[in-house]
Amino acid sequence: MSLLLNVPVAEEATAKARGVLWDTHVQSWYLPDINYDRLMEVDSWIADKDNAIILPDEIMIAHTTTLCRHCNHASPVIAIGSDYFFVKEMNERDEPVWLEQDFFTLFEQTATLSDNLRLLLQENYPHYKPGHSGTTYWNNHCTHCNNPLDDRLLFEEAGSAFHPESQEAAAAISLKLFQFKYAPRIDAGYTTGPYLRLITEFAARNMK
Repeated sequence: MSLLLNVPVAEEATAKARGVLWDTHVQSWYLPDINYDRLMEVDSWIADKDNAIILPDEIMIAHTTTLCRHCNHASPVIAIGSDYFFVKEMNERDEPVWLEQDFFTLFEQTATLSDNLRLLLQENYPHYKPGHSGTTYWNNHCTHCNNPLDDRLLFEEAGSAFHPESQEAAAAISLKLFQFKYAPRIDAGYTTGPYLRLITEFAARNMK
């Protein structure tokens, strides 16, 4: 896993001293994952400042179906997932730090995405897109009536699409794995809970 960076020419020597490398193919600087303990040292060069979560280069897209509350048709829905990630938070001294979160989660209430993740979703899941206003969270949309399907109804209600209460319900979810050259980033909510452990144990995982 490597993270693309925007390093000004005047700061290239400093970047090299902090473990940043140059990719001749894409003509860009990047931080390899072996140097992620230096994330704060390169923080000023991280693009997409709004995306406060760094995902691994292999993410998963959870698939299942739900009943649209607008038209009562079954519609496919997805969620972005990851086995671990890095999040920027404030420590007890009120200082910004990058922390590794070593657990599986599905992201909800997604506000912004890095370009590589956005392009993947647009190419593979056109029903997952920003709300009608263009300024709201990314949502699943019904493939029949095109109305947005609220994340709260997909994640927060026990027994809903991405909140299984049984092995059978979790097995109805499939996880497709996608590989990136560089780490995608996201600004979204996440949580933990027994239902997520059910998904990791019983949902099938498939490579793209």
